[in-house]
Amino acid sequence: MASATARLSAAEVTRRRSVPEMKKVSVPNLVGLSLRQARTELQERGLYVGNLSYREDIATNNVLEQKYKGKTIKAGRKIETESRIDLVLGLDPENSTTYIPHLIGYTYGVAVDNIIDNSLNLGRVRYDETVKTYADSAAAVVYRQEPDSEGGGSVEMGALIDVFLTASQAKVASATMK
Repeated sequence: MASATARLSAAEVTRRRSVPEMKKVSVPNLVGLSLRQARTELQERGLYVGNLSYREDIATNNVLEQKYKGKTIKAGRKIETESRIDLVLGLDPENSTTYIPHLIGYTYGVAVDNIIDNSLNLGRVRYDETVKTYADSAAAVVYRQEPDSEGGGSVEMGALIDVFLTASQAKVASATMK
């Protein structure tokens, strides 16, 4: 009887060896936690906050439901690390706006952290012509955002913030002069 490996092509065997299997972790129970607490629980397990959506409730930013790939997910289910968990959060109509964070000069990761910390969602992500390689994208910083943060504006919680990134420090300097 031929082994399973013998039936695979040489290319398939090489591909399987070169693609590491993702580690799986248990999804924590986030219901009842604050957004900040839920984010910490996810980060401790190698997971990320996905999309934030809101529905009326007396407790703003209290987790009401957790979802994975569009469906409710129960605590304890195993999923791959680096997965995103979408959160349905409470929103008191009397407390439904948040300030737009100033993101100019921040890397993508820091910008996303600031967006989530302000109860907002990441919208479009655009890299300019100076970003050509993976290393460029990792070092790129925000030179523009929409909506912008000038004038201390505020938006509804859950709104989208678009970010535009560059590897050009001159472009960032010019953006901060405006």
